[in-house]
Amino acid sequence: MNETSFDLHGLKKTRHRILVLNALEKCEYPVSAEVLFSMLKKEDINLSTIYRTLHSFEEKGLVKKEINQDKENVFSLIQEHDNHVLVCIKCHKKTPLPKCPYHEINEQIEEETGYEILDHNTEIYGLCPDCKNKK
Repeated sequence: MNETSFDLHGLKKTRHRILVLNALEKCEYPVSAEVLFSMLKKEDINLSTIYRTLHSFEEKGLVKKEINQDKENVFSLIQEHDNHVLVCIKCHKKTPLPKCPYHEINEQIEEETGYEILDHNTEIYGLCPDCKNKK
């Protein structure tokens, strides 16, 4: 079992938690519990255990839960810097963005509305250049 570089924020370091955390570390994009389950199929871990683990991680602030374009819950590790992704709605190609485009916009929204922006999603949907040119 490979030890993860992440602190479990007070959660007991169980084999299953370390497996899920290590799998999430390998994911470049937010993933569903089902994707994690398929990644860990050789590890004797139930889908329900993955869901419970993700829920615990979310409560402790280790993972962020979002809803993707297919209306699935997807999870990613909370990191120092935001990772944002362009997703083509036609071919589903994913392209990472080098920096967060929302920080300045969030500050402007806070000033204009009085809201305190706490979070935002990481996927931006559109057509990739290849699909756009096929129109």
